[in-house]
Amino acid sequence: MKTILPRFDFKSLYKTVVTFLAVALLVTVTACGGSNQTAKIEKVDVDNPSAGKLTELYKPLTPPQGGMNNYSDVDPRVDISKVEAKADRLIKKTDDLVKKDTNPFKEIGKQLDKKGLPERAEDLSKDVSRSAKETADGVAKGTERGFGNLKENTKSFTEDVKSAVGDLKEKVQQQTEDLERSTRKNS
Repeated sequence: MKTILPRFDFKSLYKTVVTFLAVALLVTVTACGGSNQTAKIEKVDVDNPSAGKLTELYKPLTPPQGGMNNYSDVDPRVDISKVEAKADRLIKKTDDLVKKDTNPFKEIGKQLDKKGLPERAEDLSKDVSRSAKETADGVAKGTERGFGNLKENTKSFTEDVKSAVGDLKEKVQQQTEDLERSTRKNS
């Protein structure tokens, strides 16, 4: 017993007991103490459920109109009558286009019926000649670019061949020198 008691730490035991008692006192006072309060039940008027409740912090200057936060999204100082008229015109135009038969082949047929055969042939010949000219111009530009590329490639090829021949010449010369040295050593 004399060996156990000196090892036992009374300060930590004291702190633990005091903490436990403080927590127990706090729980007891909170749960059991206080005044005898009961929940207040507000009677709601069936005809006007919002009577007696404060829902607005301030009285709005303008009545709610819809939009963001139940107010108009447009500044009341701006005149939007022109914009609304244009929007109405565009809506009506769109509705008319949807109601119409928008077959593109009928439109082309109507345009062709308005022109006579000579005018159509003339338009076709103009289109063909313009297309042929554009194609010829494109081919000429492509040929010119191809010739330029071929010229550059030939020039770089000749430079590469010259460089390769020079390297080959040096290697052959070095190998002949090595061969002469090895024959001298052997003789």
